[in-house]
Amino acid sequence: MSGAKAKIGGVRPSIIVTVGSLILLAVFVLVQPERESMDQSILPWNAHFDGQGNLHALGITLKQTTLREAMDIYGKDVEIRMFTDKDGGHKKAEAYFPAMYIGSIKAAAAVNLQVSAEELETVYKRGAKISPITSGGREVKLSSDDNLNFLDKKIESITLIPRKNLDERAIKMRFGEPDKKAFDEDGLERLFFNKLGLEMIFDPNGPEALQYIVH
Repeated sequence: MSGAKAKIGGVRPSIIVTVGSLILLAVFVLVQPERESMDQSILPWNAHFDGQGNLHALGITLKQTTLREAMDIYGKDVEIRMFTDKDGGHKKAEAYFPAMYIGSIKAAAAVNLQVSAEELETVYKRGAKISPITSGGREVKLSSDDNLNFLDKKIESITLIPRKNLDERAIKMRFGEPDKKAFDEDGLERLFFNKLGLEMIFDPNGPEALQYIVH
């Protein structure tokens, strides 16, 4: 076939294909799927109390949201643990998320669970293993049944541990001025933000801890 016959209406097919491809590319670039907007209320500085006095922080509602529901937000990578002091007293149940995201903030988080003293004592007695920890207390490894049972316990408090340290300027910009500053008996500085239900703890040997709790 001659070069003249290979043209369609005076335009070569290769040119038509090239132009068509460019048009399709432009359509895909310009017509992109909408990204889901992030829920701003989950950010650490947007915690708040509602009209009933419930504290909403980091996407959960303290004393209402269960650990199972929190896992839908923070991910399934969680360790459920029980702690006591060295004499076996002052028992508490905790779930630890070693890696999670709050918006674009990478962090770890520990949540204290609402478990009655009677149930904690029962769980302690049938714990699979009891090990000492550096603080002088004891960690109790739970049985499989107790692990599953604790998934439906409500969250009493949550402590967020950001991977990046917060400087004074960033704290003031995001959280505002604290209502109170204090040094506890452990020597660590604490900033209190009452409207956020937040106690910010500074450890010179480690990262900050943002503790949300209803007193």
